[in-house]
Amino acid sequence: MVFLNRTVEFVSKFCDWIAQVAVMAMLLLVVGNIILRKVWKPIHGTYDYVCFLGAIMVSLAIAYCAVRKGHIEVELLMVRFSDRVQGIVGIFTNILSLAIFSLITWQCMVLAGEMRRAGEVSMTALIPFYPYIYVVSFGCILLCMVILFDLIKSFSKAVKK
Repeated sequence: MVFLNRTVEFVSKFCDWIAQVAVMAMLLLVVGNIILRKVWKPIHGTYDYVCFLGAIMVSLAIAYCAVRKGHIEVELLMVRFSDRVQGIVGIFTNILSLAIFSLITWQCMVLAGEMRRAGEVSMTALIPFYPYIYVVSFGCILLCMVILFDLIKSFSKAVKK
């Protein structure tokens, strides 16, 4: 179990690194487009590239944010409760989170398949949508795994004597 948890953390960290590269690529693309617009001609499809990079950035960074406990939490209230109550609340919120992100993952997979079959592409750059939707789905799967490990931790916290 510890090995699997560390593997998920490692993959999440690697995906976060890819998300950081996507942020830098977005920055360079936007700045390059602005400069080229003034001196020559703009980069064709910049809007599409930035949108796809944004999807990559958010979906691949969210799991590592969950690993680091970077999401908003009502800690001011929770620290006043016992470990058992904190564990029970953690179980409830993790089950809800797992259910929501499992649904998001499933629907992203369905949508990506439909877009692939339909041959949907972006308006200006003519890039297919479906690979990026699969990346969003992968990011959600990774987040589900992190939430699952948090759920196990919450169970152990709730049943501790």
